[in-house]
Parts: sequence; structure tokens; C-alpha cells
Amino acid sequence: MSETVTLRLDSETARILNDLVRREKRTRSEVIRDALRARWHSAYEETEETRPTAWEVYRTLKIPKVRPYRDTARQVSKLLKEKLVAKQRDGTL
Repeated sequence: MSETVTLRLDSETARILNDLVRREKRTRSEVIRDALRARWHSAYEETEETRPTAWEVYRTLKIPKVRPYRDTARQVSKLLKEKLVAKQRDGTL
């Protein structure tokens, strides 16, 4: 599934793109696609380091133990969802 996107480039960026196309002997689409993917991966890696893991978030919520034990998973997931939604609403997540 491909999608057509039109870009408007300033002269310096167009020169850089043309230089990369000539140097790497690839199409403009391939150069732009790789640049976007590289930028996305670098941005994702930066946020991955600072974002807490699911276990760290779970530990800080202090969810009480629920009885009967056969319903613990269902109750904990409901409580966890409520706490996470509240934290997201407050902007502390």
C-alpha cells in the first residue's frame, strides 16, 4: 500500500536530496523513506530510554489485593486501567 506525498523543498534541501540521489544511485523516494525511518528510529530510541516500563508503572500504583483470588486478574486490570487513566488525565504519566 503506497501513498503519494508531495513535498515542497527549499533550494538547499533540494540540492542535498539531489546530491544524495546521485551519490547513492537510488531514487528520491528511497532516500526520503530511509531518512524518515532513520529519524523515527532515533526519536523512538530516545523516548524508550526515558519512558518507564509497564512493571515500573504497575509497582508505583499500589493496587490492593482483591478477594476472591479467582477474580484477582480481572479486578487488577480494571484498577490498573482506572489508575492509568487518572494519571494520564492529570498529566503525570
